[in-house]
Amino acid sequence: MSTTDDFRKLRRDLAAGTFKQVYFLHGEESFFIDRIAEEIDRFALQDHERDFNLTVVYGKDTTPEALVDACLRYPMMAERQVVVLREAQTWRIDAFDKLEAYFNKPTPTTVLVICHKHKKADGRKTWLKDLAKKQVVFTSEKLKDEHLPEWIQLYVSSHKRRIGPVESKLLADHLGSDLGKLTNEVEKLCIVTDQGGTITSDLIQRNVGISKEYNIFELQKAMGTGDHPRAQRIAHFLASDKNSPLVLTVGLLSAYFAKLSVVHANPGKSPGELAAVLKIPPFFIKDYTQAARLFPPSKLKEVHQLLREADLRSKGVDNASADDGELLRELVARVMLA
Repeated sequence: MSTTDDFRKLRRDLAAGTFKQVYFLHGEESFFIDRIAEEIDRFALQDHERDFNLTVVYGKDTTPEALVDACLRYPMMAERQVVVLREAQTWRIDAFDKLEAYFNKPTPTTVLVICHKHKKADGRKTWLKDLAKKQVVFTSEKLKDEHLPEWIQLYVSSHKRRIGPVESKLLADHLGSDLGKLTNEVEKLCIVTDQGGTITSDLIQRNVGISKEYNIFELQKAMGTGDHPRAQRIAHFLASDKNSPLVLTVGLLSAYFAKLSVVHANPGKSPGELAAVLKIPPFFIKDYTQAARLFPPSKLKEVHQLLREADLRSKGVDNASADDGELLRELVARVMLA
């Protein structure tokens, strides 16, 4: 199962009141770890029980022995207590060996949550393998960029709202792969959308500040259809948008034109097969195949060179005076004329 599948299953179990005694949450993506810890706190304890039955400690301030002592206490006027170890990655991995006896026989009325962020724990450890068989070991992987639109749609759906593929891709492209930031913006949009309603491009523009007409997605579309005037208008807008730094725009354009190269490398494939290769929703295949006709392989070779030059110049290489706006407008013009 994927990280997102595991995350949704775990949330369902917690909402249903099904708890294990130990949750070891580890991996590179902090968002899932934080959210699971919050959900355990939310569902395992009632508001009036937290003062006496929620203990939060930090790796740099505690020891394995002190953590075990906290876990051995009994809850006060509640069914269970929750003990959370944050920043567990500050411990040496062999420090967890001292918890092995507790992992093998945890206190039935304690829910221990260990948050080990930014990296995975050593999967060769026997205690970790045994823990995965009896308790919960959640590995939090970072989502790949191509999976972000799907994540947005699923997250919106979990809030009983809807969002289309164009709007979800717009958010993903503009906000990037910081899942915490991305989800916070999606939650804002859910708040201003009635249950059962649809998050539209107008709502996104008003509440997130992403123009429905002038954004990286529309720039790619204009370039892919050969619409020079529109591409330059969008480039002019993005050049003045502090939320669209040149290095990000160039990176997204590079990914877009790389996909056009993939289209040429896979002739004869059906739209569904091509969508799978490109790792995009089938909804967008027509746009990519149309753009590929406008940019044959010989032209794409030149485009990739122009993008590399723009990336270097945006970082100060061979660029004495041009600002980001000038560089972007020049890049778009040269790509369209390549």
